[in-house]
Amino acid sequence: MPRPRGRLSSADLDVAVVGSGFAGLLVARELARAGREVTVFERGGLLTHREQLERSRQEVPEPTAEHNHEVDPDAPYHWDYAYAVGGGSIHWTGVAPRLLPSDLELCSRYGVGRDWPLSYAELLPYYREAERLLGVAAGPNPLLDDEPAGALPPHPLSPIDTLLAGPLAPLVPIPQARATRVLGGRAACCGATVCRLCPVDARFSMLHLLDDSGLGRDPRLTIRDRTVVAGLRTAGDRVEALEILNARREPGVVRAATVVLAAGGLENPGLLLRSGLGGGDVGRFLYDHGHRMVHLRLDRPVPNGRGSAMTTGISYAWADTAGRSERGAQLVIPFNPGLELWGMLTRSIARGASGRPLLEQARASYERTLLLDTVGEDLPRPERRVELSPNRDSFGLPLNRLVYPPDEGYVERGRVAMLDELVERLRPLGARIVDIDLVGLGAHQLGTCRMGGVVDGDQRHLRYGNLFVTGGSAFPSYGPAHPTLTICSLAIRLGRLLAGSA
Repeated sequence: MPRPRGRLSSADLDVAVVGSGFAGLLVARELARAGREVTVFERGGLLTHREQLERSRQEVPEPTAEHNHEVDPDAPYHWDYAYAVGGGSIHWTGVAPRLLPSDLELCSRYGVGRDWPLSYAELLPYYREAERLLGVAAGPNPLLDDEPAGALPPHPLSPIDTLLAGPLAPLVPIPQARATRVLGGRAACCGATVCRLCPVDARFSMLHLLDDSGLGRDPRLTIRDRTVVAGLRTAGDRVEALEILNARREPGVVRAATVVLAAGGLENPGLLLRSGLGGGDVGRFLYDHGHRMVHLRLDRPVPNGRGSAMTTGISYAWADTAGRSERGAQLVIPFNPGLELWGMLTRSIARGASGRPLLEQARASYERTLLLDTVGEDLPRPERRVELSPNRDSFGLPLNRLVYPPDEGYVERGRVAMLDELVERLRPLGARIVDIDLVGLGAHQLGTCRMGGVVDGDQRHLRYGNLFVTGGSAFPSYGPAHPTLTICSLAIRLGRLLAGSA
């Protein structure tokens, strides 16, 4: 592999953070607030929200922002991430629940998986701080002892949520960071259901943190965008320097006293592997919450298309059951917009349908189809992994090859049990499953540098004392909940540990 040959910089860095998403910028924020100098390295560039809307894109057209992975041809799977200032925060949907206490104690409670080295009580103050910073709108959850949750009042339950509140109890408002923000006074969610590129800039992103909190103007923070961190140089039990390449492929080497990897569950292990720091659990136990959109046909009209956001409720009916020792937990999220008719209309027109019969068919399908987004957990599987490919990117660096065999076993048993009971619970509505779509793939990249295998409970590398790895890659197990709030909580905790204020 070609290695940068640039000379060591004469200006050593205090803290170098790789990645400018949720994890990287929240670590940087805590350090800057404590008076530390922080330099964040980001492969992508910066596009403001207005520029994203105008260009209909969220990444700059630069070589550094080109995605550097390939999928296993024997098990193809879509992966979704962004190389940009703001990272994954610029295109998430804003869903931000906490993990449950049981999600952190799978082994001790159920005899499966691995316990986290942190308890829920230890994470709780960081959850609260993350909810405040992200402007999370949430209400009480009967599975959590501390109430209320969230920095803002929750969105009201939609008519669909209200219809399902009894059969799918406990069903609570879904925590989401897309209400009016605590900082900045932006508009509330418009309900347009295009959250990945929010038309009114209501869905929180780390660009808001840079703007609203003043972090982006803090002289102690430097963001070096359009810069690839190609490798890490080590000496003894410490990381000595970062090997970098700019958009013109010019190499450089920068010393740093402390290094934090916060570049996501694919690039964190890829960088370690490129640096010769693999082995053990590095790159293994990759997991993504592949969502299943369940289509149920009812014998009565469904109140689709109403609600203050795309999703406003979440059911915990299968989130923590006694059967979790044998099958994975599941979350069920009613989808307020209802059935998307374009595909159905296109297929019907191709078959010759037209006029009023086609209109009546579309109306009946929309009015009587209930959509439920379901999300499940699996146990860590070592065969799901990130490894280096013999193929190379435009910088001459090995691609990250992603090996991700299909779901089986634990997660499938949980899904089957949930679907069977779901139909039974909704039998009074005449519900029957007519379709299941695989949606929302590749956005949650977890487990590839996990606590206990690559880093300790403080996210410090087990071998290199000044190297830390944070974000979803540090998760030792998963739970069915969206990981963003926990990623943010871990990053805040790490930032305060590094700053000496935890």
